[in-house]
Amino acid sequence: MECNTGFLSRIESAVQPIFARGTLGSITEKMVIGRWLAKILIGLLVKDTSLLFDRAKPESGPIVSSEFIDELHHCHFLMQSARKPTVFRCLHGDLPFSFYHFQIADGGDDCFDLSTNIFGQSVAMMAGHLGVCFVSDGGLQMEVGPKGPFDLAGSTVSRTQFRELSARVHYKAALRDATHFYLTAESPEGLQVDQVRVTPYSRGFLPGTQEVRIFRDWNDEEFSYALAQALGTERSALFDEATGRCGTTLFDKQGNLAVALA
Repeated sequence: MECNTGFLSRIESAVQPIFARGTLGSITEKMVIGRWLAKILIGLLVKDTSLLFDRAKPESGPIVSSEFIDELHHCHFLMQSARKPTVFRCLHGDLPFSFYHFQIADGGDDCFDLSTNIFGQSVAMMAGHLGVCFVSDGGLQMEVGPKGPFDLAGSTVSRTQFRELSARVHYKAALRDATHFYLTAESPEGLQVDQVRVTPYSRGFLPGTQEVRIFRDWNDEEFSYALAQALGTERSALFDEATGRCGTTLFDKQGNLAVALA
């Protein structure tokens, strides 16, 4: 297949030693993993454009409209960076996407999990002792939380906890209400991609400020449905109707990170 040959094949081969080692550190390695997850996201979306939303009702159309592929500007930039040397000038950090990684305490050869939020443009993968979360958002989640949910990025967590962290990143991705304006330049030697500004979709600025509103408000009741699905449990076991709060697997009653030992 064309997607697995040429410069795209290098994306596949570059990630193998990282997952085999089970650790991740440098910006270069994070870019390698992010580029690979962008490729996976595009592949999933392309597949969904050919699958019916409801096979009993063909008139309902595909799961994802083909026009949606054109909105994956961040992913396309990342894919092209495997073709020739690319310089990203980012507004929110060193990476042109949001990215968090975790060590999986109870990981191993049998440890694998993949989850996505197609419309949030996010992918999370757990393999062996390494778990990674990627959002094709130009780094907007890094702007509001550079270490991810509860500042836990880089921590050692259990498989269950990683699934919750992934669900939180996916839900946050779906709340995004802004994008970037880009300038790109290409020469025979390389590419340069500049993030110029953040542009809101609908909500404009935070009340009483000139700060762009990047995300819609978090809602624990909404999130509880996503978390129940991610953990494979009943929502009633997670969500307290009286307080409107969603429970968590991340902390014990004393507020300490609760990690299953390997």
